[in-house]
Order: sequence, then structure tokens, then C-alpha cells
Amino acid sequence: MTTNAITMNRSENKTLSFISKLFLVLNTGVYAAFATGFFLIPVKLASLIGITLEGTAALADFRAMYGGLCLGIEAVLLIGIIKAEWRTFSVLLACTTAGGLLLGRVYTLLLDGPGNEFIYLSMATEMVAVLIGAWILKRS
Repeated sequence: MTTNAITMNRSENKTLSFISKLFLVLNTGVYAAFATGFFLIPVKLASLIGITLEGTAALADFRAMYGGLCLGIEAVLLIGIIKAEWRTFSVLLACTTAGGLLLGRVYTLLLDGPGNEFIYLSMATEMVAVLIGAWILKRS
């Protein structure tokens, strides 16, 4: 029985490790796309969500908050893919950032009314990320 339990644990650990890495790869891709987009075409992306950027200060702040912050999160998630000792923290970071974004959107909808398709799609992906991340963390 002990040998079977050890074999099952190794198999479960490999599966959890694979799912964790896949979760982090997908999140890294999303953050990389946002970082790249907000660094290279901030005015166009801002206009898609109804934001007008006027002046260098607005561009710098928008690139920093939307591009730079995404780049920093992406770096930590990438480390979690490569280094096993960072994996749980990286999953926690992905889960909590998705949860924070979701909370901000829900709060806005409650206070200010309905959003657009982008907001609802974002909320759906954030809910999925929180649920999968929580599932991974519970088993880690």
C-alpha cells in the first residue's frame, strides 16, 4: 500500500505541476500581450475603453500602470514557470491579481451601471483564473 500511495503522490504531483505551469504560461501570455500593447500602442488601446490620453504625463502613467505593471507581473509568473520553488507564489500572484481586477470591475458595475463587451469578457476570464488558481493553491 505504501508503494502505491507514493506512486499516486508522484503522479498527482506531476499532474498538478503540469496544470500549474500551463496556468502560468497562459497568464504570462496575457500579461505579455497587455504589456507589449500598452507600451507600443497606448493611445489606440486606451481609446478602445473610452480613455483619452493627452500629454506626455498621461502617456507615461498609462504605460507604467498598464504596461509596466503587467511586465513586472509577467516576469514573476515566468520565474514561477522555470523555478519550482516560485510556482506557488506565482500562482497566488496570478490568482490575486485576477481577483483584484474582477473586484474593481464588479464594484464599478454596481456603482456606475453596465459595462461593454470587453468588461464582461474580462470578468469571465478573471473568474476562471481565480477559480483555477484557487483550485491549484488548495492542492499545492
